[in-house]
Amino acid sequence: MTYAIRKVGVVGAGVMGAAIAAHLANVGIPSLLVDIVPSGETTDRNRIARTGLEKTLKARPASFYSQRSAQLITIGNIEDDLDKLADVDWIIEAVVERLDIKHALYEKIESVLSPTTIISSNTSGLPAHQLTEGRSERFRNHFLITHFFNPVRYMRLLELVPTAQTDPELLHFMQQFGSEVLGKGVVICKDTPNFIANRLGVYGFMSTMHHALAEGYTVSEVDMILGPNMGRPKSAVFRTSDLSGLDTLQHVGDNLYQNAPDDEQRATFLMPEIVREIIKKGWLGEKSGQGFYKRIKGPTGESIILELNLQSLEYEPQPKHRFDSIGAARKQDSIEQRIVTLLNGNDRASQLARETTADALIYAAKRVPEIADDIVSIDNAMRWGFNFELGSFELWDILLTHPETLQKVLAGRELPPLVKEVQTQGQGTFYREIEGKKHYFDLSSKSYQPLSGMKQTISLTTVKKKATNVVRDNGSAALVDLGDGIGCLEFHTKMNSIDEGIIELLHYAVQEGSRQFRALVIGNEAPDYSAGANLLLVLMGARQGAWEMLNGAINGLQQAHQLLKYSPIPVVAAPAGRALGGGCELIMHCNHTRALAESYIGLVETGVGLVPAGGGCKELLLRQGASAEKAAKKGGPFTPARKAFEIIAVATVSSSAVEAQELRFLRKTDAITLNRDLLLYDAKDDALKLAEAREAGKWQPPQPELLLLPGSGARLVLEQQVEGMLLTGKVSEHDAVIGKHLAHVLTGGNCSPITPVSEQYVLDLEREAFLSLCGMEKTQQRIEALLNTGKPLRN
Repeated sequence: MTYAIRKVGVVGAGVMGAAIAAHLANVGIPSLLVDIVPSGETTDRNRIARTGLEKTLKARPASFYSQRSAQLITIGNIEDDLDKLADVDWIIEAVVERLDIKHALYEKIESVLSPTTIISSNTSGLPAHQLTEGRSERFRNHFLITHFFNPVRYMRLLELVPTAQTDPELLHFMQQFGSEVLGKGVVICKDTPNFIANRLGVYGFMSTMHHALAEGYTVSEVDMILGPNMGRPKSAVFRTSDLSGLDTLQHVGDNLYQNAPDDEQRATFLMPEIVREIIKKGWLGEKSGQGFYKRIKGPTGESIILELNLQSLEYEPQPKHRFDSIGAARKQDSIEQRIVTLLNGNDRASQLARETTADALIYAAKRVPEIADDIVSIDNAMRWGFNFELGSFELWDILLTHPETLQKVLAGRELPPLVKEVQTQGQGTFYREIEGKKHYFDLSSKSYQPLSGMKQTISLTTVKKKATNVVRDNGSAALVDLGDGIGCLEFHTKMNSIDEGIIELLHYAVQEGSRQFRALVIGNEAPDYSAGANLLLVLMGARQGAWEMLNGAINGLQQAHQLLKYSPIPVVAAPAGRALGGGCELIMHCNHTRALAESYIGLVETGVGLVPAGGGCKELLLRQGASAEKAAKKGGPFTPARKAFEIIAVATVSSSAVEAQELRFLRKTDAITLNRDLLLYDAKDDALKLAEAREAGKWQPPQPELLLLPGSGARLVLEQQVEGMLLTGKVSEHDAVIGKHLAHVLTGGNCSPITPVSEQYVLDLEREAFLSLCGMEKTQQRIEALLNTGKPLRN
């Protein structure tokens, strides 16, 4: 049977149902969002669905890429609109976690099903085979669990749980749809209690809570110890529990205790009594305003986060914790070195890290093949479901290759049978690299098999293992041959900040690379695309009065970007994560962009007391309609300058690639990819198409543009707006100074509003304003504060 999803029905407009509908809208799929009719309601029968949608529109972080997408969601109720579900391709049930309620709903749904409709449940733990009891064969064939993680837009994991009757073709289709259309990391799970991620993740959380209470660790101590130095998010355990909800954690734990009677660690899933007391008080975490942590306002209005004392149940200020093992771990370069250092320490931090690591890893090893047929599914579930850097068996490999650390962690406990098996029948680790490709130990064949994954992926790490593929590497960046005549320029400075080495290789890639390649991609595999210019060098130059050096560096960046814009071969940017300041400017000078949906793009220089000076002002003016041709046709030059000013002055950053298009940081013709694993492949494919168009005479580099700018009269208007904001306390005095410099650039300085100016004219204005602001002490203070604290200073 051939499956397709063009329209979806979502039944249940709570947090998860409404967020699933929002994410479907993000990818352009319309949905019908329905819920029950409120008891006794006669006028507003869709109130519950409407409220669910409204809450999702207000959600932070945002559920929608752009609020405009909400128009793809139609609301209704299950009584009046049941027959409309006959017209959808996929029905997602996201109602309360009660089997009787789901059964009653399925009976109604089955009465209107079309022959090919897909039915799924978003349950987080109810068994699939119990959900389909009493349903027809057709219903069972088209049913599976699609377990999204919260928040739906941001959490990558999607667990698929089929029953024995689920059509294998449907499972394959949903796996592909989830990966390529929804952008999820898909894991196929066995029909066991709470599947993979929650089974292992909640065990880890509960185990840690029991240790913390028994051994006297505080909430913030635990989160500090088991955070980034153990390859986990900063939220670690207690903060993550607050985010997901303590009641949710208890519900999953109780469900596992009831439904996994043969689990040797069953008792661990029972929430400690003191935490049950917290839940009874209604302290459920983020949703109730307090849980293990509580945010309050300080005496001067600042935000203060208190932690819960687990003995007294009083909220207290968080003390500063210092552990030698964590200090040593932070000095290490790689995650493997940080973990080994922390596990080998001799203080309380290392003790807790060892105990909880042993608990989690032994438990994971004993759950195979009960909950998954292979180790890869478990590792993917933990990385995608909890944002861990390493999966359980990747962490096992670190211990197996560090025997002394393994011995300390186990502290006399026995190796699980699966680990012994990989030592005796494998080659000592769960993963191995064979001929440049990662392989995993397959349990059924007792041999190493290549990771399958999606075929349409490009790994720069793998490509670079063949030395001849690295055309040039100067330490700051590398030019890599992706094959088919496409080169990739990869940055690898800290946070991919742009330095002299990157600028040098930009020149090389365009000038020399154009002789070897048909097109270029500028992309990388880092979490963030580029944090912009190297601010430390800017600060040092300003404080040393090295104005000639700074002027030359800024001019070099501007000319490198101009070189990209007018490159003889197509240049495609492939951003993911943050692309700020100079990173945004680089994207805006490429001929085409293939952006990850979760790209946060913006010109943020005003936040550090500067203005964009790598061509960002110029390019945003052009994209807002300041070219001489467009400005003459569309009402003159003031509107583009005003729009650009409103965006740059407040350091606007897009919340998604879609919003970046609305802000004009990206063009409407630029493309968006949802799955990070596909980004470089898609960017290369775009580059190939542009290269073919060039060879067919259908693509040429753009021609230099003239800009029509409004001049000094418009500058006075913008300056008056700044003065008004200063008088009302909305901006500081230095904000006003920066705003006036920005207004000077965007209105064209002293140019005539009827005489077009060149791109270089605007670049000169950018550079002049940037250097002038660099010389001011308050700008230098802002730069220093950001470098030291990572937070902007408002002085």
